[in-house]
Amino acid sequence: MWRTIKITATKHKAEVLLAAMVLGYTAVMSILAILRHNSFASNYDLANSDQTIWNTLHGHFFELSGNTGLVSRFQFHADLVLMLIAPFYLIYDNVKTLLVVQSAGIALAAIPVYFLAKAVLKSKAKGLIMAAVFLLNPAVEWANIYDFHGVTLAMLFLLCTFLAAYKKRWGWMYAFMVLSLLTKEEVSLFLLMIGLYLIFIVKEKAQGIRMAAISGVWFLITVFLIIPSQSVNGQFWVWEWYSFGHKSAVRTSVWGLASKLVNGEAWSYYWDLLKPFGLIPLFGLPWVLLAAPELGINLLSNQGQMRSYMYHYQSVVLVGLVIATIFGWQFLERKWQNYKFCGRVIGAILLLAALRVNYHYSPLPTTPSFWKYIYQVSDEDRQFEKLLATIPKEASVTASSEVRTHLTHRVNAYNLPNMVGQTDYIALIDQDRIVGDFEPKQYETQLIGQLAQDKNYNLEAHIGHFYLYKRVTDKVAD
Repeated sequence: MWRTIKITATKHKAEVLLAAMVLGYTAVMSILAILRHNSFASNYDLANSDQTIWNTLHGHFFELSGNTGLVSRFQFHADLVLMLIAPFYLIYDNVKTLLVVQSAGIALAAIPVYFLAKAVLKSKAKGLIMAAVFLLNPAVEWANIYDFHGVTLAMLFLLCTFLAAYKKRWGWMYAFMVLSLLTKEEVSLFLLMIGLYLIFIVKEKAQGIRMAAISGVWFLITVFLIIPSQSVNGQFWVWEWYSFGHKSAVRTSVWGLASKLVNGEAWSYYWDLLKPFGLIPLFGLPWVLLAAPELGINLLSNQGQMRSYMYHYQSVVLVGLVIATIFGWQFLERKWQNYKFCGRVIGAILLLAALRVNYHYSPLPTTPSFWKYIYQVSDEDRQFEKLLATIPKEASVTASSEVRTHLTHRVNAYNLPNMVGQTDYIALIDQDRIVGDFEPKQYETQLIGQLAQDKNYNLEAHIGHFYLYKRVTDKVAD
């Protein structure tokens, strides 16, 4: 048996190395994400995703606590992929399951990267380089660390969709297309671009039209029908992020829109995206255009975090850049085919760029300037975690966003300042736990003073920066 394994491993060295990369990445990023959570640095988005899954398994399909009661998750996003993750909670009913699933899903995206690069560049070694470049990308790792978002899993599903389309495996293409559509509403625009690729580049018009039509219809249904139908004001909340001065995005001049694409912030954003790939995606036209819709969404937004590599907003863009890098590498090799070492030089550039950028900008503890406190779990963190575990599941809670992630396995778990004075418990932290920002929380500090005078609540515990209050006017289930 061991001899057979040894022979198989020797024959498939590249695949064994790829598996080691995937497993290693999953282990490291899972540990870091869990440490961040245990140190009370995880936040709002993780709480929302976790509670949606828990509620679904307990009779409240795709619902979570809103401002005053249960609301549909569709009020925020059409990330039905959460429902596919729910069965994992039957194995281990804990928010940490979500963090491990996310790490594994992102790591697995290196597999279609490897096979696409191998098919296009005709080399297993180049496939491994591309897989490593992907996993070393700081934007990939930050998306992994920063709570949980269904769109991070789009990297795996979109890459598999494109790989299947490239190899003309139509059944697999549609299967992964459906999974991609379930990750987030605007992911459908990337799939629409793949449809256009099939129509105009591959000349597979029937398949391309079908994919573009399905994707376009899904986008229209989710963005203009499903999500608005569940929102408070009858429209998708994200439109509030798209205005220029006092004019709406629709009424803004063409020049106003164009300036968003070429101003100083935009060029800085382009540089941040391209430098981990050694600028090779620039040679990957027209493939880099696959990311154009998502790039536009990020560039036209008034929210600066959408142009930062430290959040999840680059997940779909990265897919386009990876594909463009592979085809850019192919273009350069063909352009300079008379130069024997061209392929090796490009591979070296990619690896050196990936390693250098990772060293300076990743969320790994190896990055010198990184705020490492989010991975350091203190005694007070552990004590407060144990105390929170004693709160009855039937009790309602409102909490600081960093604390709420530890309390969402219940029907009623609200985010401060919602439902203050109406819940059985109030759990808070008086200190921000966002990366690089451990400053005092203004609202929580004021609330602590108010609760000290409130006869309806008793201070159950004060542990360092943590406070737990219990309502005394109503009976709480034990």
